[in-house]
Amino acid sequence: MQIRKPTYAQKIVVIFLLSLITLSSPVYANESQLPEAPIFIDGQAITTKYIMRNGHLLVPAIFLKHTGTYVDWNEQYRSVVFRVNNTMFALPVGKNYSDDFVNGLWQRSALPTETLEFNGEPFVPLVSVARKLGMGVRYDPVLNRTFITSTITIKSNTIMKANTDVKLVALTFDDGPESHYTPQILDILKAKGVPATFFVMGKQIEAFPDQMKRMVNEGHGIANHTWNHPNLRRVWTAKVRDEILSTQMQMEKVVGRKPDLFRPPFGAITKADVAVLNELGLRNIMWSVDTLDWSGLSGDEILKIVERDITPGGIILQHNFQSHERLLDGTIEALPKIIDELRARGYKFVTVQTLLANN
Repeated sequence: MQIRKPTYAQKIVVIFLLSLITLSSPVYANESQLPEAPIFIDGQAITTKYIMRNGHLLVPAIFLKHTGTYVDWNEQYRSVVFRVNNTMFALPVGKNYSDDFVNGLWQRSALPTETLEFNGEPFVPLVSVARKLGMGVRYDPVLNRTFITSTITIKSNTIMKANTDVKLVALTFDDGPESHYTPQILDILKAKGVPATFFVMGKQIEAFPDQMKRMVNEGHGIANHTWNHPNLRRVWTAKVRDEILSTQMQMEKVVGRKPDLFRPPFGAITKADVAVLNELGLRNIMWSVDTLDWSGLSGDEILKIVERDITPGGIILQHNFQSHERLLDGTIEALPKIIDELRARGYKFVTVQTLLANN
């Protein structure tokens, strides 16, 4: 009998699975819970759920967005579609093959294991998909870790603060407009003569167009914060694009503006999402001061965070969503104090657009 030697991909899988055993002790409760382990992509550790089937490691298909790959779902064929540069292929759920788009034609090729669906989420064989995308997979026995080199170059467009020594600062508010906190914030800003930047949601603009118009009419900056506030790391690429473009359209409809600033909900974003922003000409605006106001902190607690963390060119994160728990009462209490304190320190308040004008 002839014994076949294991392929390189099979060796990688075996080594990786052995490393997972040392990382965690998976316990399945009727498979309702899945174990997790870190996988390094371009040097960054990203924790993911995984399934082991027939000696192969499967991860959520959407996890591959972290490599910079566009990942989408085709409902008609119940397939996960991967696309990067000139490479595109689809993995149908329940099948052990891929359909590869080559020279304008679809060609079928075998996979060592099938794509699975678990609780409505497709899981794909990690090593097979990574290699089909032209990526390197390496296990380091000293570090006991597995590394994926994506080979995908995507220009970073993330901005935490402005690169300046001038005492400029931008106040930003996420998740509005709405009818409770937004008018109070606008009243304070108007009384103090201070501009701010509002990262708005499309569905909130649709629900509260008058508040949106007031923001613009009173000289504040606006920016895109998606339509529904999803965690982009868990959203198909086509849906990410739709969340952004629908909000751009709603802003243009209500106030005639389409800003080039975007902030991802929860600050959560993947390499593939950054690529989408680059395609759409949007800058990814994060923050250098997180007030944690969403957690219900008091005004004095919020003020202390700002006093501790502020630096020239800083971007301060606050919110203006409405909740039954009145979590943002501290935001209203803190806002005039923040303005007075930072002005006393010599800071000037500007919109994010102005802050970045010469960045």
